[in-house]
Amino acid sequence: MPFSRLSEEREREAVDLGVFQGQAAVMLAIEHLNTGNGTMVKEVEGLDQRCAIKFTAEIFDTAYSQTSAVDTVINLISREPGTERLPSAFLGARWSSVSIPSSTVTGLKGYPQISPISTSASLDDKGQFPLFGRTIPSDASTAVPAILYLRNQLGVKHLAIAHVNDAYGDAYALGIQLAAEQYAPDMKVQSFSFDFDITEEIAERTIRQLKETNYRYIFGIIFSDVQYVPMMTEAYKQGIAGTGEHSWMFSDSVSPTFFDSQKFDVDSPVYKASMGASRISAVAGVEGNENFDTFFRSVNDLNNAEDIALIQSKHPTYDDPQYRPLQIEDNRDSFFDGFKSSTLVPFLYDAAIGLGLAACGAAGDDTYFDGTTHYETFKNTTFSGATGKNAFYQETGSRQANSASFIMMNVIEKERTGNLATLSPDVTDVFENGDWNSLKAFVFNDGSTVPHSDLPPLVIDKNYIGWAVRGIGLFMSFLILAFSVGLYFWTTTHRKTKVVKASQPMFLHMICGGCFLMATSMIFLSIDDEIASQGTCTATCITTPWFFCVGWILSFSALFAKTLRVNKIFHNPVAFSRIKVTMWDVIKPVVALLSTAVLILLLWTVLHPPVFSRGVSALDVYGRAQETKGTCDYTDSLPYAITLLVVLVGTLVYAVQQAYVARNISTEFAETEYIFLVLVAIFVTALLGIPVLLLVARNPGARFFAVACIVFLVNLAILCLIFIPKINQQRKEAERKKNVGNGNMRQTSFSIGSQRVSVSGVMLDTSEIESSGFQESRESDGESDGMKIIDNPRKVENLEQRIESLRIEIDVLRRRKQNTRLPSVFEASEEKSTEFDDEDEEEKSIEADKNEEENSTDVHKEDQSLDQFDEEFGGDQKSASGTSSVRNSSSSSGSHHLRVDMTGEVVEDLDV
Repeated sequence: MPFSRLSEEREREAVDLGVFQGQAAVMLAIEHLNTGNGTMVKEVEGLDQRCAIKFTAEIFDTAYSQTSAVDTVINLISREPGTERLPSAFLGARWSSVSIPSSTVTGLKGYPQISPISTSASLDDKGQFPLFGRTIPSDASTAVPAILYLRNQLGVKHLAIAHVNDAYGDAYALGIQLAAEQYAPDMKVQSFSFDFDITEEIAERTIRQLKETNYRYIFGIIFSDVQYVPMMTEAYKQGIAGTGEHSWMFSDSVSPTFFDSQKFDVDSPVYKASMGASRISAVAGVEGNENFDTFFRSVNDLNNAEDIALIQSKHPTYDDPQYRPLQIEDNRDSFFDGFKSSTLVPFLYDAAIGLGLAACGAAGDDTYFDGTTHYETFKNTTFSGATGKNAFYQETGSRQANSASFIMMNVIEKERTGNLATLSPDVTDVFENGDWNSLKAFVFNDGSTVPHSDLPPLVIDKNYIGWAVRGIGLFMSFLILAFSVGLYFWTTTHRKTKVVKASQPMFLHMICGGCFLMATSMIFLSIDDEIASQGTCTATCITTPWFFCVGWILSFSALFAKTLRVNKIFHNPVAFSRIKVTMWDVIKPVVALLSTAVLILLLWTVLHPPVFSRGVSALDVYGRAQETKGTCDYTDSLPYAITLLVVLVGTLVYAVQQAYVARNISTEFAETEYIFLVLVAIFVTALLGIPVLLLVARNPGARFFAVACIVFLVNLAILCLIFIPKINQQRKEAERKKNVGNGNMRQTSFSIGSQRVSVSGVMLDTSEIESSGFQESRESDGESDGMKIIDNPRKVENLEQRIESLRIEIDVLRRRKQNTRLPSVFEASEEKSTEFDDEDEEEKSIEADKNEEENSTDVHKEDQSLDQFDEEFGGDQKSASGTSSVRNSSSSSGSHHLRVDMTGEVVEDLDV
């Protein structure tokens, strides 16, 4: 044991590290073994009756020198048998650096060596140290309670280690890493070493490496009298100590006396970095522990002249006349007070007891045993000593960690005088029987008792939709809602007007309702757990498809139903025949599609409703959740979603097909031009919107915005292209009626192919007529835009053929009734035309009237024949809105009238 130290000048000086008290403890243990005194250790009781061995001890000073220790060992084992007493085992050394070379020699020579407090984990290597054991846990075992404290008490998952690059530091650091793997597998540990002889450059590099980890808990395996000050000063300088956000824990290589034996400037880096630091170490026990208290009562019994003289006589002797060893009588009280302040003393007592019990066990009824047997018996020996229960690992001979006691010391300010303060390590937690027990609150560097995070604060991106994006989406939704409601009431208000009646008000209402529902679905889609509970969000997961799908089907089924109705009329295989298309004929596909969608949605809602959940979407470099996303889980909903998609796309495809079939039909009836534009707008929106939607699918806010824009543009296209032309036409119709009321009528004549047609009492837009291939001449009492009349080339060709056949029939009738005028086959329902195209036509009309008076007796018969003809081709063509009279003039005598229905009634009927 190191009783003294040689200075650089080779002068010997005494040390006060509890070694002298340790010598007394060994002598006390030998006395208990030889007398069978079980006051301290029950297993020793009556040992003198069971064991014939008598124990003695020789004390040697290693003087902190490996060479001195090895030389002493060699000298002892080289004694002559029979003439000199040979040792049976060795106790010591104190330091691992001395135990390593000495135990190498003792192991090779077959002598057990038991150390009280050499903790280096390298001594567990049985290849190098086959007979080494210890009554204190190794550094690897000490690392176990350290890891348990960090993980269970402080919640640390990230730990940085700064350790001195020697056998002690390397083994301790390795022990922490191994303990973390076993007892805290989720803890990440990074280790950095530095040279024992530290410099400012080494300190700067090591602290920089620690800082780069961003870990907030650091374990320092450094020596207080060599590396502590330069390391902690640099740590404060680089901002990883004394910040209130970092905590340092030290091994037992940092002595408590470093803090309480000096005064620190409260503004110094060392003071600020040390506040709130901690120190873990193995201890014999704490006051209140039965074994611990019993041991120190036994030690105090040595405080008598006889025992003190015996202890003093066993001190090492020196050839140096200048050196005077410690004299106990010089300060007896101080000597005995040193027992409690020394960790060495109780562990050394237990080491002596363990070797004594093992020797008796190895000897049995004999007094002879070899070193290997002695060592193996020691490893299997269990007893309750001064430091508690002693049990040893069979593989290493080191004490089991759960059989020892450890304390956690918290460095706090003890007292302050002016600008100087004394620090004191205060015991806050005790590790016994495998568990940490808290004695008082631990105070951290920031002055709080709440453990801080082991990593820098993390701002979790929850990927909410966000109020800005949500606001824009809701604004677009409310625009469509307001537009839909407004157009719905406009349709209701003008339902009796010619324009709205021609467009079927029920279908217009369906379009408004569908757009309203689709816009409402965006309101539900805008809800996430930023503004609502998880239950509410789960409800919106299924509500959104309900509103969108029903709205989509209503809107597009209304579009294709309008087109389907006109297609049934204009593509009637029997030309110029009456065909009646009821509302039920075109509403059946709408009901079928809507029923299918509702059935799928009901099954989806009842059987596999989606659930809203928030999951981790990204981790940072430390494995923490950096991003989370709240989404509706549609994992089990794929069959329903695919089926609904087929229904929705089928609705759109059917609308496209009907629009294509009706591509040449008058817009006045089928609105195919605007329906086609609606479909084009949807196609363009989908072409641009779907790729964007796929790109932003992982971002809830961007995804919501993209969906909201697509729905907004689709609904806006439907409402604008379907309703705005009707609003414009309704305004023109109102203006025409106003002009009619003021007497502003117009007579118009134009050519259809080779036929000349005149129209009276109808407002015509001549620009539309000319653009459609018609030629017109007109006389007007006032200006008016009129109503657009458009027909396709096939219709014009059919009319020309029909007019030609009528001319032939009229010629036949004229020959049969030469002196009788043929009545007009087209008569105006509201008023008789009184205007003619030019003066020649007027003269012919007057002449015809005169002939009519002369031949009035034959009119009745001819009227009957022509009434039959009118009934066949004209039917019930009249309506409440009146008809327009179109006169067909030819080179032959007589005149023909073509009556065109302007009410918007969906019939194909001509009175000829």
